[in-house]
Amino acid sequence: MATLNINGPATKTRIEMLHDFLRRNEIDILFLQEGAHPTLIELRNYKTNTNVGTAMRGTALVTLEEITITSITKLP
Repeated sequence: MATLNINGPATKTRIEMLHDFLRRNEIDILFLQEGAHPTLIELRNYKTNTNVGTAMRGTALVTLEEITITSITKLP
């Protein structure tokens, strides 16, 4: 389990670095802060649940695909 502040736009290079970090450190659950648009945060073998505000920044919960998360409430 880990938490990261990715501080801004999720470019392809940053997403690749993030995926490499998850794989190398065998992280099953990741909490992201200051994420960018939810469609840009897609990681192979992981599910992403985002809560992004009108400024297109917010938080995300990233889990391995085989982990089931229930009862997620997003702020409006």
